[in-house]
Amino acid sequence: MANKQRDPVKEAAWRKALHQFAASGLSVREFCRREQLAESAFYAWRRTISDRDKGVDTQPAFVPAVINGAADRDEPLVLMLGSGLELQLPQSLPTERVAQLVQALQSRGGS
Repeated sequence: MANKQRDPVKEAAWRKALHQFAASGLSVREFCRREQLAESAFYAWRRTISDRDKGVDTQPAFVPAVINGAADRDEPLVLMLGSGLELQLPQSLPTERVAQLVQALQSRGGS
C-alpha cells in the first residue's frame, strides 16, 4: 500500500518546480530533462497538487468594504475583481443588481 502521508517539504519542492515549468515555456519532456526530473513523477505530482487544490478558493468572493465620508453621486462605484478587472458602475444601481453582476462574473471565472 502506498504511503499517503503528506511530506510538506517534497510538496513545496514540486509546487516550486511546477511554477517554474509554467513560466519556462518548455515542453514537459524538455523541462524534466533540464531539471533532471522523472516525467512520470512530474505528471503524478501535477495531478496530486491539482487534486489537492480543487475546491480551495484562495481569494474570498467578497471583501469587506469601508466607505469613509460622503460619496460623490457623480463618481462611479468601482469594484476591483480578483482577476484584476475593474468594474465601474453607477452608484444609482440597486445593490441587488450589483450582486447579480458579481455572481455572473464569478460563474464565468471573471472574479
